[in-house]
Amino acid sequence: MLRFRKTKNDAVTGFLGSQTEFTGKLAFSGVVHLDGSFQGEIISRGTLVVGSESVVEAQIHSNILKIAGVVRGDLTATEKIELYPPAKVYGNIRTPSLIVEEGVIFEGTCSMSSVQAEMPALTEPEPKEESKEGEEPLEAISAEAWPPSYGEEDRLDTDEESEQSVHKHDR
Repeated sequence: MLRFRKTKNDAVTGFLGSQTEFTGKLAFSGVVHLDGSFQGEIISRGTLVVGSESVVEAQIHSNILKIAGVVRGDLTATEKIELYPPAKVYGNIRTPSLIVEEGVIFEGTCSMSSVQAEMPALTEPEPKEESKEGEEPLEAISAEAWPPSYGEEDRLDTDEESEQSVHKHDR
């Protein structure tokens, strides 16, 4: 029997049953329990529970992943990933916290680092603005930034003074 660690926020907001087959992109918030077959991409702002009867071939980005089924693809979680028997995971994992119980098969690599900033948006991001040709970057200092009174007469050391100071040190 499948046994997940339950928290007070585990109320299921969506459910795809064991006879369900879905292909495409699934984006949601809350807790979704998947018992069927899925192919594509999953983006979650909550918890994805993959039941023991599930077969998933997807790139998955979620806050929390709880897996007991078969998953092929790269998994990214901002909080944690929990793998329960008879889970079989084939792909790469990125998460700050990983729990793997005895009896789980995992083939791939695991990177345990913070991935909060890398979470994709539920909608497509706007493209970055590129600087137009001929424009200088904002960090550049132009000659106009200096006071207009700055000139040769305001220099601290003229060429004659520089030569005299060099000759003083040579003596």
